[in-house]
Amino acid sequence: MTAGTHILGGILLAAFFQLPIIPAAFGSVLPDIDLKKGLPFRQNRTLFNSHRGITHHIAIPIVLVFLSIYLRDHYSYEIGRYFLSFSIGYASHILLDILNPLGVPFSFKYYPRLSLKLVRSGKFGEIFVILTLVAMLIYFVDSGKLSYAGFIDKDILEVLKKLIEEVRG
Repeated sequence: MTAGTHILGGILLAAFFQLPIIPAAFGSVLPDIDLKKGLPFRQNRTLFNSHRGITHHIAIPIVLVFLSIYLRDHYSYEIGRYFLSFSIGYASHILLDILNPLGVPFSFKYYPRLSLKLVRSGKFGEIFVILTLVAMLIYFVDSGKLSYAGFIDKDILEVLKKLIEEVRG
């Protein structure tokens, strides 16, 4: 998936759980920090030297969610909430990459991988995913369920609502 698709997914999942969207947007692109580590030869790939390695491991978002709950309960409710939003964004990235043929690792090695093999990056399937995410996001903005939590000015949300109304006709 492309960065835009991941950001849309992170924002949508944060809106669903009524969490701040900016931390989720950051979390949704962070797993691709390993993007430049891709190697041309499959047999040489490990969790630590290739794209969709350790930063895409299915256990990472699970650990992040538990850490955010710990922070919320033992340190600061607000910090825990923002970290939970970040963790949800991270999880959305992993969930979207599971749709891709390469998938994500779930063991201590690069292979085997968890993949539904439904969508290739940059192909028609991803366009369908983007359109679905945008439609869902429009629903959240229109219904007032999008949690801006001080990161997005209320005026911007009003502009988005007016834009949606104009598109509807």
